[in-house]
Amino acid sequence: MSEENEKEILHELKKMNEKLDKLNEPSPFTTPVIIVVGIAGLLLLAPLLVDVLVSIL
Repeated sequence: MSEENEKEILHELKKMNEKLDKLNEPSPFTTPVIIVVGIAGLLLLAPLLVDVLVSIL
């Protein structure tokens, strides 16, 4: 193979490696964060839902 082909292949392999590294990065939304956000959302929405249900009944 020519040197130019080898450089092109190396460049493509580096791009693929970078993409794989991005996929393997830890997510900012870990399980405890999701649980805390869910509980906070429930605490904020529960009074509104209760008001709606009480006004319907």
